[in-house]
Amino acid sequence: MKAITLSTATLILLGTLTVGMADTTETTVEGTVTEQTLTQTEAQTQTREMKQERVRQMNQFKEQLANMTDEEREAAIAEMQAQMQTQTRTRTQTRDQSTKTAEEQASEATQTMTQTRTMTQEHSRTQEMSQTQQMQQMQQMQQRHGADMEVHSTMENMQTPTGTVPTGGIDTNFPQR
Repeated sequence: MKAITLSTATLILLGTLTVGMADTTETTVEGTVTEQTLTQTEAQTQTREMKQERVRQMNQFKEQLANMTDEEREAAIAEMQAQMQTQTRTRTQTRDQSTKTAEEQASEATQTMTQTRTMTQEHSRTQEMSQTQQMQQMQQMQQRHGADMEVHSTMENMQTPTGTVPTGGIDTNFPQR
């Protein structure tokens, strides 16, 4: 009677593990599908195939367990549970690494955008300063040109009727005393 109870408990445990492993496999495939950007139909097909393979493997394991002694059966179940825990840890670590990688990429992208924005602003400021400097130079040139034009105009007005510019000496056009 004890062997029947143990066998029944073993089968119940294995049935639970089969369903649990199929569910875990689905979660893993969904994560992988996202990373590989497969279409939804391909992902569903792949998930279904993986579930079927996992169930087939579990059924084979159950058949092997049925032919084992109680001690062998307990050892095999303990080994399978250890393997499942290792697989779960590996999946968790892989998922965590993928998350970190995605976060690092997002951080790098943000940093690059910030650097680009800063460089663009600096370039804009430099161009603005250059344009301001050019405008000031143009204004100074225009002011000098205007001043030169005034000097030239004044000099033309100062010319004598004979077309000579007075030198500060005596004008020969007027009689001397």
